[in-house]
Amino acid sequence: MNSDKENDQEFNKLVAEQYEFFTHSEKRIATFISQNRDEVAFMSAAEVATRLNLSEPTMLRFAKRLGFDSYPAMRNMLQAKVRNLANHSARIRSSLDELRNTGDIYEQLVTSEIDFLTESLQTLDRDAIKIATDLLRTHDRIFVFGLGPSISLVDQLDIRLTRSLKHVIPLRTSGRELIEPLLLMTGNDLVIAIAFHSVNPYLELVLDRANEFNAPVILITDTLGDLIGRKATVTLASRRGPVSAFHSLTIPMTIINTLLLALTASDQEKIMNNLDQLDQLRESVLRTSNPSNSKKKN
Repeated sequence: MNSDKENDQEFNKLVAEQYEFFTHSEKRIATFISQNRDEVAFMSAAEVATRLNLSEPTMLRFAKRLGFDSYPAMRNMLQAKVRNLANHSARIRSSLDELRNTGDIYEQLVTSEIDFLTESLQTLDRDAIKIATDLLRTHDRIFVFGLGPSISLVDQLDIRLTRSLKHVIPLRTSGRELIEPLLLMTGNDLVIAIAFHSVNPYLELVLDRANEFNAPVILITDTLGDLIGRKATVTLASRRGPVSAFHSLTIPMTIINTLLLALTASDQEKIMNNLDQLDQLRESVLRTSNPSNSKKKN
């Protein structure tokens, strides 16, 4: 591999381009790397193989599938990314070390959030935010998918996008209640998929349905960018911490708030007029439910 390819974006691209052709074992390797990038960068092929109950030749075939001469060559690319991030955030991280190690639970949690928010300043693609904002602006009907803890993010988008005059179809349940709304999807719709750590069958169903109609997809994630690949039109990815650790929704919530503010700024007059109407409707409801208030004013 030449030096131009030794960066994280290129590695993500390589995985995305090959993912649909991977064997089951290779998909497991790709998932493990995406979820444990910092750790894998300093593990040997034998160590990763042992963790996944695979063979070393399988690790080598995976690396060669991506175009590397060897597994160590692939690992060098991963190490370059880790060192780059460490250099960017070293100063801030060092100033937080004492709180991280000696503070109470609240201090440790806040410190961790600051760490990953700081990292996101370096890793979150600003051009991707612009593309996602433009997709929000130009599509009136939006399917928003998220399960488990992500349901609160779906609810946030549902409320805020509706206030921005968008028709939102939330997809926050599994089974039939998720499948039936997908029958309404067309190529004129937009899909926002929120998912972390693993690709579940319902996420695959939503993405495949969107791809079937060529409906654009905004993916909000932490580690799944490589695995989703070309199924997403634009990916907004930023880490929330190791897979085994507690994860809050601070990072994805910040990404969502960024999109919503950017959308409002892009069509401020129209959206603000709608919010004014919302306030008027609220006042009307209050007058109806408390007629004594209106009598006092008269």
